[in-house]
Amino acid sequence: MNKKQMVKALSLKTGMTLAQSNNYLNEVLGLISGTLKGGEDVFLRGFGSFMIKQRKPRRTMSLNTRKMITIPARKVVKFKTQILE
Repeated sequence: MNKKQMVKALSLKTGMTLAQSNNYLNEVLGLISGTLKGGEDVFLRGFGSFMIKQRKPRRTMSLNTRKMITIPARKVVKFKTQILE
């Protein structure tokens, strides 16, 4: 499901217009990304959690030049689903 499909499903389920559903979804996603940018994890009970993890620098071969290069350390977002039974 992509964002457009999610907006449409949200609109059908709640009775909101497509524009209202789109704004609502944008606000929720904005809250999640803003919290992650602030360095906090986001835990949604029954759904899963979003966390910021630090990746270590690593060495790999450049496919273009066949030389070894170092990919610098960086932060990435990880999602862990919460499985309900």
